[in-house]
Amino acid sequence: MQIPTISFASRDATRLANLEAALADTGFMLLSDTGIEVAQISAVFEASRSFFQCSDEFKQRFRYHGATDNFGYQSVGMESLDPDRPPDLKEALTVRNPSARRDADWPSAGLRDLILDFYQRCLVVAHKLQSDTATLLDLPRDYFHSRITGENVTLRLLHYPPLAARESGQLGAGAHTDYGLQTLLFQDQVGGLEVLGQQSDTWIPVAPRAGEIVVNTGDLMERWTNGRFCSTCHRVQPQTGTGDRYSLALFLDPDDTVEVSCLPSCVSARNPARYPPTTAGEHILAKLRASHR
Repeated sequence: MQIPTISFASRDATRLANLEAALADTGFMLLSDTGIEVAQISAVFEASRSFFQCSDEFKQRFRYHGATDNFGYQSVGMESLDPDRPPDLKEALTVRNPSARRDADWPSAGLRDLILDFYQRCLVVAHKLQSDTATLLDLPRDYFHSRITGENVTLRLLHYPPLAARESGQLGAGAHTDYGLQTLLFQDQVGGLEVLGQQSDTWIPVAPRAGEIVVNTGDLMERWTNGRFCSTCHRVQPQTGTGDRYSLALFLDPDDTVEVSCLPSCVSARNPARYPPTTAGEHILAKLRASHR
């Protein structure tokens, strides 16, 4: 399995054909020519590094208080994405609905301003991606966008410290699928992300490429499309020695009350509905409570 690259600058027909193949075959893709400048991405990474280098006492002022709010600092070991493995070797600053946060919620005004500008630029990319996805499903182009006002859209700054010595079963992020609609992921140059092949059952590295965004499908998209577009398992390998890894992940999740049931266009006598209806809020909250301490 290869992770395809899709240019946002390509002609509509080409872009849509490539997008459909990626959504159906791998659930993962790389987006290029998105309009988000490498310099801006680098600035957010630098701000993220600065935050995680602060004292634990400082970071704990912004500590995470639970899945319902889904906001704040989470230290190493607070998240366990794979229950059969040790807790994840990572720390995170989780920012749900960045535009709605109070100034006092942020570690600094500078970090707030950087993130809010970056967040808005990411939403432009997300809107185009969601519109194209809706077109592939013969839905109005605003079908997904209108169901995602921001209340469950979450940006996470992630730091994976190095593993001093290889420990049995330890991962940076345990094997999992994402919970919502789609995820935009920005990687630094360290690497470590791996995707589980759909057919081969082998782990495939996703090499970082400057300026490109990793996109993957989440569980709610798979449910909506009755499995037509797949939510693919992935994980992060820990780095040994001195290689700290940083990433930025934007989770594009629908509002709490949005009902998610298999789309009629994705159901037939040969392919009956595989998933019962649920609401986005019910699904996401259950997943967060299962994986976060």
